[in-house]
Amino acid sequence: MNLDLAVADRDVAAAIVRHYPGDPHVAFHSPRYVTVLKLVERHLAAVEGRILDVGPSTLTELLREQFGLQVDTMGFTPDRRTPRGDHFLYDLNEARWPERWRQGLPTYDLVVMAEVIEHLQASPRMVLGYVATLLRPGGVAVVQTPNAVRLGARLKLLAGRNPYALIREDISNPDHFREYSLRELREYAGATGLTVRECIYSNYFDIRYAGRGDGRRSSPWLLLAMDLAYQAMPPRLRTGLTVVAQRAG
Repeated sequence: MNLDLAVADRDVAAAIVRHYPGDPHVAFHSPRYVTVLKLVERHLAAVEGRILDVGPSTLTELLREQFGLQVDTMGFTPDRRTPRGDHFLYDLNEARWPERWRQGLPTYDLVVMAEVIEHLQASPRMVLGYVATLLRPGGVAVVQTPNAVRLGARLKLLAGRNPYALIREDISNPDHFREYSLRELREYAGATGLTVRECIYSNYFDIRYAGRGDGRRSSPWLLLAMDLAYQAMPPRLRTGLTVVAQRAG
């Protein structure tokens, strides 16, 4: 599949959904995938293009298909080599201890951490510090995470409800330990020698598929109203946050 990233985000997301028919998870996340793909296209323009995706997913395959590049991955499964990219076993929670940082990995033009950092117990200062060692000079990290100060979280707090999920007992999928604001991510990046070059606030989930396990959409009129409200709100109140941080050349 080769997507036309020059068209509107909605059209690109629709093309992704058509490519994975009947997959509600892909449908829900498709706008988020579009955000990453467009950023990668923009920030890989001046380099050869070696990519590491932390946490293999459908996004990994989209990156490989769209750019025709080898995309390596990092996660919880054992090392393996494939023609489309190598996988490396490493738990980023280990980044809390620099002496446990995994050594001997390649360096990359671009590292993608999409919806990962909020699942980690380790401080982003240590995680981003390790990621910086995997970047070539001038390379960039694309960090995508929920916006901790989004409107929905604020409204829940006003109603006396905790907006964040309880930590699960399954250590392989603990849900969100901590969510972050743009200011916090800027500070963490700066502390590791990375410079934030771009930031995007976006409602990058397709709420029509929220909570659906069967691929069907919820009430279109209600969701249309919610979507229009999301688009009208100030950027800092939107649901998602994506940051592009660059290592010095």
